[in-house]
Amino acid sequence: MGRKQLAGIIAAAGLGVVVVGYGAAFAFAGDKIPGDTTVLGIPIGGLSEKDAKAKLTAGLQDRAAAPIALKAGGSTFQVAPADAGLTVDVDKTVDAAGAGRSLAPGRIWHALTGGDAVEPVVTKDDAKLKAAVDKLAGQVNRKATEGTITFKGTKPVKHEPADGLELDTAKAVGAVFAAYPSDGSPKELPVGVTKPQAAPEAIEKAMTEFAEPAMSGPIRLTVGSKSVELEPSELAPALAVSVQEGKVIPALSTKVLEPLFQQRFKTLETLPKDATVQIVGAGPKVVPAVDGMVVDRAKVGAAILSILPKPTGERRAAVPLTATKAKFTTEQAAALGITQNIGDFKTEFPHAPYRNTNIGTAAAKINGTLLKPNEIFSLNKIVGERTKENGFAEGYIISGGKFEKDFGGGVSQSATTTFNAAFFAGVKILEHKAHSVYISRYPVGREATVAWPSVDLKFQNDSGHGLLVQTIFKASTPGSKGSIRVIIWGTKFIDVTAGQSGKTNVRQPSVVYNTAAKCEPQAPTPGFDITIYRYLAKNGVRQKTESFTTKYNAADDIRCGPKPGTVVTPPPGGVTPPPGRKPSSSTTVTRPPS
Repeated sequence: MGRKQLAGIIAAAGLGVVVVGYGAAFAFAGDKIPGDTTVLGIPIGGLSEKDAKAKLTAGLQDRAAAPIALKAGGSTFQVAPADAGLTVDVDKTVDAAGAGRSLAPGRIWHALTGGDAVEPVVTKDDAKLKAAVDKLAGQVNRKATEGTITFKGTKPVKHEPADGLELDTAKAVGAVFAAYPSDGSPKELPVGVTKPQAAPEAIEKAMTEFAEPAMSGPIRLTVGSKSVELEPSELAPALAVSVQEGKVIPALSTKVLEPLFQQRFKTLETLPKDATVQIVGAGPKVVPAVDGMVVDRAKVGAAILSILPKPTGERRAAVPLTATKAKFTTEQAAALGITQNIGDFKTEFPHAPYRNTNIGTAAAKINGTLLKPNEIFSLNKIVGERTKENGFAEGYIISGGKFEKDFGGGVSQSATTTFNAAFFAGVKILEHKAHSVYISRYPVGREATVAWPSVDLKFQNDSGHGLLVQTIFKASTPGSKGSIRVIIWGTKFIDVTAGQSGKTNVRQPSVVYNTAAKCEPQAPTPGFDITIYRYLAKNGVRQKTESFTTKYNAADDIRCGPKPGTVVTPPPGGVTPPPGRKPSSSTTVTRPPS
């Protein structure tokens, strides 16, 4: 074999080794991401394009959706990436990292030995990004504030001037884009700073010239020979001081002080009185309005501010009075047309001291109620909660079909009488509820009970004129019944008559033996259903028929004590029956006063 042949064989063998090695390198790294590649700290080197995309998608999921943290002027802000139209394009990011197959030796060498940190490729929606920056500006921007003084109690408190901020929205678009995806550390926003007009020394001047003297002592307001003093602690909640263009600008809210003025100016002014309608003698009469002379609210604030900085001995000012007309005039009261008795009803009740108290108190509270057109009468609102403090005594009420003691027992007599007066006046009945058991002294089916605060009697004045509710109460005595009469005055607008169905679905009471210590005996009363009709007519022609159906429960025969034949084991020491009550089943049963 010649030398040339041998050299060719050796060269061919060497080339085979190189080819084999190159093939192996290509097979290992030809489609891999360069080995040291990271994206936002996520290593994707050595991965195929598919695997790199999967790993980057999972690794960026939370961070890509996290709010973009930003800051300006000492405050932090957040922008949601979705609102700004910002997303990470994983495919393009992996492409930028060098993914993909290549036969180039340099590419293979880089895949085996190279790689670095790659920035994610971010896509944006320009319209959404601009809208998000505009919204951000509304949060960042603030006007420069001048110094102010407020009062904590009677102590003046300085609030120094503060710079203003204004977001540079053109540059902020780039800043928000650059801050995404956020690493949680707030990035600075481009802002401009505006300065207050007044120097910081101006607020100190306001303290010494106004705020401190203002709280140095009381001021006195005078009307002629009358005067009233107002203390610093009373004025401070309505007082504030600001500095504008270097000038001290005090402000006083007379609206805040109005409750104080109403209380303290009583000796200085005569308040106007609205016209009204009252019962005078046998019927209603218009009581004319009275105009008043009150401290001029438009000028009193300026008067107070003028004397607050003055020293002791000079802290007084005269305040003018101004004529003030009543809100409801004599002419308006007369126009209500309250001249006729349009609804009148009376009920009687047997003697019981608690009835005199409760029915009388309710009657007194109802008496004189004036309803303008479309206003609503609410017995609970007018009479109030039935408590000892509100003038009521403990008496019998119906609860769960039996009589029990509670405050306000008997008020339903006032409700029933008022309901019937409204019934015959023809006004609109909005809410009423009959007793659960029938009480014989009330018109069957045409009565009303009340309970605080849920069960009410309400009617609306739909007469087109005013209404005045009058009550006439007569207390009972041991030898005579008491009574309550309710008259509704107005202008007659409808004729009312009443009718009723027969009693149906009669239900018989049961006998109940009650051994409770607070047992109250009760006489039995059958239950039944009945419907009441209200016929409304004009000039003899019926306009409308209304019906009110009541389902009375049977009132059980409640006997206090054990059932006859029941063996009762007394407690140690025996049982002492309540005074006046027999311990046996022969207890006399009577209906409690209700």
